[in-house]
This record gives sequence, structure tokens and C-alpha cells, in this order.
Amino acid sequence: MTEDGGWSALAEGWAARWGGVSAPARQALITACAIGPGTRVLDVGCGSGEFLAELAAAGARAIGVDSASAMVAIAALRGDAREADAAALPFEDDSFDVVTAVTVLHLTDDLDHAVLECARVLRPGGLLGIAEWDDTGRSDLAVIEQALEAAPAPAGSPHPSPLDLALDAAGFRQVSQGEVEVRVRAADAGDLATTVLLGEDEATIGELCGIIGTAAEPFRRVDGSYELTNTFRWRVVSRG
Repeated sequence: MTEDGGWSALAEGWAARWGGVSAPARQALITACAIGPGTRVLDVGCGSGEFLAELAAAGARAIGVDSASAMVAIAALRGDAREADAAALPFEDDSFDVVTAVTVLHLTDDLDHAVLECARVLRPGGLLGIAEWDDTGRSDLAVIEQALEAAPAPAGSPHPSPLDLALDAAGFRQVSQGEVEVRVRAADAGDLATTVLLGEDEATIGELCGIIGTAAEPFRRVDGSYELTNTFRWRVVSRG
């Protein structure tokens, strides 16, 4: 993240409700980037630090950066976390074997500069591993978003995305890519609404809870809880 953007205020809620969701995508990046003992890894936009713990378990020498101070405070309980802007990484050139960015690059104010910074701190031949929510509307959460926005879920576009263009401009080449399923779980409709609308006030959550519950009815289980299956797309690109 390039600026706090309110994320510090959401840090505890984010860690509790969303911190574990991308775990399958993070594991896919560990495998695809061949991260193991001694691998020097920088996790950009580390959030509440779940990936730092997973990287440490794989034997990596990992550092996380995030612009939200409260996120960094939580992440520091799991590993080496530092407050920094994705577009101004406080590291020397060629410092890392792998840079990872999970659901963060689309949030940066200057995507091109952030990608260039990732390239700068990577050693020649180093890998950038990226994972983002699938944007083709194939996730269960898209049903809720459609109901809230009263608009069709987004369709895939054949045109290069801003991230594609930024990666090309920075000289990255594609190494591998794939998809993984992730699951969002909630105890009941109120819990689901609070998760989806994290950061909204209680009145807004109460007002929209019914809409969310109706939209999510296909994903309600017999015990009244909800489980939504979603897709993460990951890719690994190489510097040089």
C-alpha cells in the first residue's frame, strides 16, 4: 500500500476476518517461486503478517513492508515487518531473491513506480510473485458485490491490464501462472455482512445485512453459517 488509506483503523478486523483467506494463494507462490531455506524474500504490502510466518516456516529470510503502522505492529508479532511505501522501498538494489505482493498492487497510487521498485530490489533473475482476486466474476463474493452495486459482475477483458503494462515496462518476463480456490466463511448473516463491509459503521452494516443475506442464500449451510468459494489468480515473473 502506498498510503495508510484507513488501513490502520481496520488492522485488527482485517487480521481476524481476512488475514487467512489468501493462504492457498500464498502457498502457491512459495511453491512456484521455489522459496526455501535461505531464500531472501520481501513481502510488499504484508498486512497483518500471515505470509511472514509462512515464509519463515519454509526457511526463508523474509522481510515484510506495509504503509499502515497498525498493520506493521501486528505483522511484527509474526516476523520482521517495517513501515514503508511500496513506491519507495528502503532497500539496496539487488537485495532479494523473491519479492511477493498479495492483493496489494492494485491499491498503490503509482502502480508503475511500485513495480519498478520491485524490480530494483530484486537480484538479476529474481522472481516477483503476485496474487490477486480473480476479476472475471467467477467468485461467489461477486454475487454479493453485484447485489450491493445492482450491476453485473465484471467480465474478463482481452486488453492488457494496468498491471500487465507495468510489468512489461519494468522488463519482467512471465515464468508461470495459475489459479487457486480460497474460501470465505462466516457464522451467520450478520457475521458475513460485517466481513464483507469491514470498516463500515454499524448502521450501514445493519441496513445492508438483508441484501447480503439474500444474495448469499445459495452459500448458506444447514447450520446457518456461510461458505463462499472464490478464486485467486497468481503469477510469477522474472527480472531480466
